[in-house]
Amino acid sequence: MSNKLKDRIESYRDSTDYKLVNRLPLIICINGRGFSKFTSLLDKPYCPKLAEGLSAVMLKLCTEVDGALFAYLHNDEIILIARNDQSLETEPWYDNHIQKICSVTSSIATLRFKNYLDTIDLNYVGEPIFTSQVFAVPNIMEAINAIVYKQQQNFHTSIQFACFYEFLRKYDKNAIKDMLHGLSVDEKIDLLYQDCEVDFHQYPHIFRRGAACYKVPKVVDSGMMKNKWIINTELPIFTKDQSFLSNIFKNGADIFRKESF
Repeated sequence: MSNKLKDRIESYRDSTDYKLVNRLPLIICINGRGFSKFTSLLDKPYCPKLAEGLSAVMLKLCTEVDGALFAYLHNDEIILIARNDQSLETEPWYDNHIQKICSVTSSIATLRFKNYLDTIDLNYVGEPIFTSQVFAVPNIMEAINAIVYKQQQNFHTSIQFACFYEFLRKYDKNAIKDMLHGLSVDEKIDLLYQDCEVDFHQYPHIFRRGAACYKVPKVVDSGMMKNKWIINTELPIFTKDQSFLSNIFKNGADIFRKESF
């Protein structure tokens, strides 16, 4: 094989083989592709089986991604925070190659979710496929802020979903759009209760606040303490309990909290 040909072809590949800066927190965003169609036959606005499957995907990603610290799930999106600055010897996952990180994480998510679907009866449309995007943020504080932002986004989205699908039982889409136009969050919640007798605050925590995956100290068989991954579906509001995220991001695991965790 000609070395000139080899070098030329590999130069094309290397010209787009971008890497993220080392020793910065990574944010990996995994999304269901076309999930509005995929979930069109599922219960709305909230489907427990779908949430269970996505939680399983979140846990799998945390156990597979080197340096994973925290993951947050809302709607059909999983946001995973990974670090590679724990020590001077810490090696970045896949050497921070963007294409590899994205292709591997999307593949892990798709395979794990497909395996979950094979174990349950769920009326979905098409095949589940996940996409992935990765970027770096300057410091841990900005990584925390990214999670705070995503929970706030989830809160507004869940209210919109609740109103839309509850009103859809009585009105057409154009009427719903007019009803909700210009309303504040509190006004939407009030209208939902007055018109449909549905209390938004009675929806499951995972629908209103999302779910998270992180490590907590556990006593193992030997009597030693070891950090274990858990899924928390009873999250606080991060802006009201600021120590919740800061403790995990500072210590690499949560402190002791409720027994149910």
